[in-house]
Amino acid sequence: MGQASPYLFTEVEGIQVRYADRGSGDSVVLLLHGFAGDLDNWMFNLGALADKHRVLALDLPGHGKSTKTIADPSLSGMAKFVSKFLKVLDVPLVHLVGHSMGGAIAMQTAFGSPDTVKSLALVCSAGLGADINSDYLKGFVESESAQQLKPVLQQLFADPSLVNPQLVEEILNYKRMDGVESALKAISETLISVGRQTVFIDNFVSSAIPVLVIWGSEDRIIPVTHAQNLPAAEAAGIQVEIFESAGHMVQMEKASEVNRCLLNFLN
Repeated sequence: MGQASPYLFTEVEGIQVRYADRGSGDSVVLLLHGFAGDLDNWMFNLGALADKHRVLALDLPGHGKSTKTIADPSLSGMAKFVSKFLKVLDVPLVHLVGHSMGGAIAMQTAFGSPDTVKSLALVCSAGLGADINSDYLKGFVESESAQQLKPVLQQLFADPSLVNPQLVEEILNYKRMDGVESALKAISETLISVGRQTVFIDNFVSSAIPVLVIWGSEDRIIPVTHAQNLPAAEAAGIQVEIFESAGHMVQMEKASEVNRCLLNFLN
């Protein structure tokens, strides 16, 4: 049963995890944010999806209000953590929706625990090709002032005006928390090597698991060509949806359209 409280906390192997739990029912959706994000990256999606499903979203270790210590910052380590989180909440079967790094974690979770994953929705996902804007990751980790951080964050959106002073200040406050810098550096080093993604997943999904791939046409972090060039996507039963005038944060810039797409897929 979903909870009324906007944010909840639980413990997973000694790590305090902040999460949201909305809606109700047997169909459970878990939203996984990307690098340096948090569950609020889904603020425009949680409510719409919770009208039809029980929807969970968490702050991954090192992110948001969760513990900043990360035992294993690799994608496989994060995937194992997600599986343990679901066990703590007694969720045996889940639809995974992952954004950016969260998409790669979702795929790794499906590899490690295929019997627990009902479907995969991958939003501007890492792990589908080698290309990535490594300057963005480097700039995010190294930025120490609003002046440095703002142009970095503007790369996330097709409309740079969405990066307002409040957003910049909130992220700066997060970056200044104890343990965040080392956590982000450790994670970024597992994601890329010499400017390329270190995890390139060819056969990224079992044919038994339905897959939806969503992208923004103006993504400046991970190129839309990763969605356009998926090998034999139609033959493999992979649904691809590309939204114009949207960047890496397509779930925010095109929230209504993405929500409709996700609900149609989940139903």
